[in-house]
Amino acid sequence: MKKLFYLFIASLAFTAISCDKDFEEINISPNSSPVTDPNLLLATTIINTQNVLYNAQIGGDMGLCWSQQWSKVQYNDEERYIPRRGNMNAMWSTLYASVIAEASSAYELAEMEGNTNLQGAALVMKANALQILTDVYGPVPFTEMGIPGNTKPVHDSQEVVYDGILAMLDEANTLLTNGSGEITPSADLLYGGNTSNWRKLANSLKLKALMRIVAKKPAVASQIQALVSAGNLMTSNADSAQLIYMSSQPDANPIYETIVNGNRAEYKVSSVLISGNYNPTSNPQGFVGLVASNDPRLDVYAKKNNANAYVGNVPGVENPGNYNGFSSPGAKYLEATLPGVLLSYAQVQLYLAEAANEGYISGGVTVAEAYYFKGIKANLEFNEVPTSDANAYLAQVNLAFATQAGGKAKIATQMWLALYGQGIEAWTEWRRTGVPALSPVANADGTVIPRRFYFSTDSQNYNKANYTAATATLDNGDTMSSKVWWMN
Repeated sequence: MKKLFYLFIASLAFTAISCDKDFEEINISPNSSPVTDPNLLLATTIINTQNVLYNAQIGGDMGLCWSQQWSKVQYNDEERYIPRRGNMNAMWSTLYASVIAEASSAYELAEMEGNTNLQGAALVMKANALQILTDVYGPVPFTEMGIPGNTKPVHDSQEVVYDGILAMLDEANTLLTNGSGEITPSADLLYGGNTSNWRKLANSLKLKALMRIVAKKPAVASQIQALVSAGNLMTSNADSAQLIYMSSQPDANPIYETIVNGNRAEYKVSSVLISGNYNPTSNPQGFVGLVASNDPRLDVYAKKNNANAYVGNVPGVENPGNYNGFSSPGAKYLEATLPGVLLSYAQVQLYLAEAANEGYISGGVTVAEAYYFKGIKANLEFNEVPTSDANAYLAQVNLAFATQAGGKAKIATQMWLALYGQGIEAWTEWRRTGVPALSPVANADGTVIPRRFYFSTDSQNYNKANYTAATATLDNGDTMSSKVWWMN
């Protein structure tokens, strides 16, 4: 029964990826939805979110290639910063007109039923989608979002959107604390109806949101300390929020469906990840590479080439006649059942390490290092690294740090490594920290690594006045070189 249910939900979810003319659907009443069970709506928000993030043409071609963890030996326009606008539109329409609209409907229908637990879970998914949207595009509709009949909502500043995200997560935490009602286990594809886990996710997503903006808005640091003091964050890998995909289409991981089932062998691991780009003179903030750092994740993240060696493709360089000369992504990351990670315990621990290192929470460098090692260990466990190999890596002298300056770069580097496979999140965290130091790819169309997506063509075609106003707030207009609000 659960398999049939999942297939039904998946069939609904995959329709969103190909549709980019539904800008106005979020402002339709939830009562008009053909699906009236809020549990089903919650399930579609989970699937649609993870499917668009793990879509190889979005999370791979742009996220993983722009963070220079992957590279393509052919068909690499996106890697060289020449994106297909349809893929950018797909993220907009999926998150805005599908995930956020359905989360809003689920919230309202659950409220009618007095199911505060389901309300809280719906708010978590809505806040998560809003954060992805505003991090990727910049100013997006928020204050006029969901007003029936208003098909031309204003784009709000990212600061306003972030204030709303934080408020939603606070409300979700309140609703999930001693909440009423149940979340149908078969519809809850993250936690099987465990509301305690949803509460941890709400608070951990709030930590992520606060860490993303604290350098721009230092006043929120007190909220980070309050979260730590309250103690309702993820505490182990078992708390990680991840969608477990199935072994066959149409409900396998989208990366598998493209690269393996679709036979798209041009996707390779980058030379930066394997061999590094560190140079003590020209790039002292670069990365030494998985080989030089004796990182046991090497054979998880990459396969050996036809000469039995790990060889990464130089980002931006095409090698169409030599597909087998470069390392493909590792077997784990090409599995049909690779989990679609929404937020991991490892990422939470690395945020806490950074927070302690920067003085946002108490404990200083000593506490920062403890969180740091917990985060690395959690990611090694997620990647199924043998215990002996993990312990040997964690014992390396050069992995530790004793100063705030040393910790800053090492924590950010481990965050970049831990987000391997999570393309949009890896690129977003790199945009925030700038670690490791990366340069535009070879043969790049532009002088900077993209900082945002173009607004959707729906915004331009159907909401022209507000699109123009939003564009005017960006430092370089509606271009990929414009910085989003929280970037330095």
